[in-house]
Amino acid sequence: MKYVTSVLAGIALLAIVIFSIQNLEAIDVSFLAWSMSISKVIVIVGAYLLGMISGWGLVELTKRAMQ
Repeated sequence: MKYVTSVLAGIALLAIVIFSIQNLEAIDVSFLAWSMSISKVIVIVGAYLLGMISGWGLVELTKRAMQ
């Protein structure tokens, strides 16, 4: 089972590396008064991480409300 997990983790890592290489161009990001040019990969990973953190927080709040 550990072998299967290692293979799946390796495939996921390879997919992330390929995705990162294909999305290196810079994009303009504007938020309120801020405006900056940043790599598309950083924007996507940042949005993913914010989603994970907010989802985790929502699950924790739901668990506490159920107790």
